[in-house]
Amino acid sequence: EVLRSVSVHPILRPLRHTTHVMLLLAGWLLGTVIFYYTEAPAEHQMVADTYAQLNDAFDIIADDMISVTASTNNDTVVAEHVKKAYIRLLEIEGKWRWSAIQKTEGPEAHYMWTFGTSFFFVFTVFTTVGYGSIYPWTDAGRAITILFGCVLYPFSIVVVRDLGQLMLVGLTRVYGKVLIKIREAQGYITKESEVISLPWVMALIVSMGFIALSAVFFKYYDEAIAPYEEFTYFISFYFSFLSFTMIGLGDIMPTNEPWAPIVAVIIWLGLPLMRVITKMTYLRMENFYFGAFVYIESRLGAKKQVEPEAPKAVENTDNSDSDEDEDEEAREKRIRDKVMLNFTVRSLGKCIASGRDVYGGEFGRVDLKKSDL
Repeated sequence: EVLRSVSVHPILRPLRHTTHVMLLLAGWLLGTVIFYYTEAPAEHQMVADTYAQLNDAFDIIADDMISVTASTNNDTVVAEHVKKAYIRLLEIEGKWRWSAIQKTEGPEAHYMWTFGTSFFFVFTVFTTVGYGSIYPWTDAGRAITILFGCVLYPFSIVVVRDLGQLMLVGLTRVYGKVLIKIREAQGYITKESEVISLPWVMALIVSMGFIALSAVFFKYYDEAIAPYEEFTYFISFYFSFLSFTMIGLGDIMPTNEPWAPIVAVIIWLGLPLMRVITKMTYLRMENFYFGAFVYIESRLGAKKQVEPEAPKAVENTDNSDSDEDEDEEAREKRIRDKVMLNFTVRSLGKCIASGRDVYGGEFGRVDLKKSDL
């Protein structure tokens, strides 16, 4: 509470905000460099291999068509060979699955839009996962997507936060009971007034365990539907992680059933848990950033010096409320000054580990007095 009330020196106020932005940009550029030099060579090699396979296929198809047209004048036979050649080209390009021919004639024919896949799509809209693997084809569908996004997305955040808080309370209770039992076994007595909080590491372990178990389920569920077995353990974990963190690139989806309703349900059930670990993580990062600048200011000795003011003439004898306000403000200032002078690396570490919200959970609401302006 005291740290949250510490005012940053005017010289450092712009620096605090610009430093955060610069750190984010640095991470952005670092990621750009890493992904460019990791993925670009792989893409060039993949394109070269595919291009070579296509050229080989062109030669084979051309020889086959010459022999077919030389042996028959039947248009149906020639058309069937052309069709097989086209399918072969689609397979080389990796576009056979979910193509028009596969949906119509394939042994596991499956249209994109069914009742179940519509259920999955609405889930991707209001959770903002947005894989991009299924999307509306019509302007009417796009307009409805906007409408549902405006209505369901904010409400889904309320629901996820509420369930996340409920889940956090439940996990904390379980952790607290286990902790007390362990202490009792070691001969320690937990005081009734002691505050027990779920450690960030424990929440991280639980969330990653849930992601891993979900990945195993997604793999075996997908393999049970159809014979394709391209969904490896790592790929399944990758898909699971991107889903629960709501990154949802859509580059990887279950091979045989990419829009399964059961997948949407499991991911949605895990979002409150992800909300818990996400909040606990960003609060610690927030505390680090805020506390780091408080530490820098304390090291630079940037304490504001306020000259004592001459006593003002009292115009009204009934100023009890004003005196109380001035006393309270003076007391808060003395506390802030004391914090600034004594803030250390150890204080910063305690601030980060506490997981307290430095903005007091009041982000977006600011109360200012006339004097604050």
